[in-house]
Amino acid sequence: MLLPRTIRLACPFLCTLCLVAGYAAHDWGIVALAGASTGLAWWLAHKWPATPLPLTAFIISIAWSAAGLLASAPVLLMILSTTFALASWDLVLFEHSLADKPISSAATCALFQNRHYRSLALALGLGLLIVLVGRTIQVQISFIIIGLLVLLAFFSIDHIWRALKE
Repeated sequence: MLLPRTIRLACPFLCTLCLVAGYAAHDWGIVALAGASTGLAWWLAHKWPATPLPLTAFIISIAWSAAGLLASAPVLLMILSTTFALASWDLVLFEHSLADKPISSAATCALFQNRHYRSLALALGLGLLIVLVGRTIQVQISFIIIGLLVLLAFFSIDHIWRALKE
């Protein structure tokens, strides 16, 4: 089970690394504060997942990313940091739910984990794609058309989700 552990540890590290890299153009005190607070929050969230610490670590990461956007930090790094924060939060809670209700069969547990990782990758990948396309393409369209496109995206995601479950 080396891969799940690697993924679980890589996401908070990459979240913190993206924040630190984004703030590197600013004062080094802010870099140290953002890196230390985010890293410490995720370490505590992994140590005590049954407490509100995973949510707190997620909020701290999102707040630092939002502050980075307001401070003119590189947008791509702040978006990636937010994406890794969301993945970290999900994985901490997923691992805690697996620990609370252990699955007796190793094959069933592996299947369950693989499905979860696939759905997480799909959700994060589609979210990143939508954000990056939205940042690169500037189009003037009406609110009604945007609403219809959002509904189309939701139905498409639901269709893909159902196909993955089968």
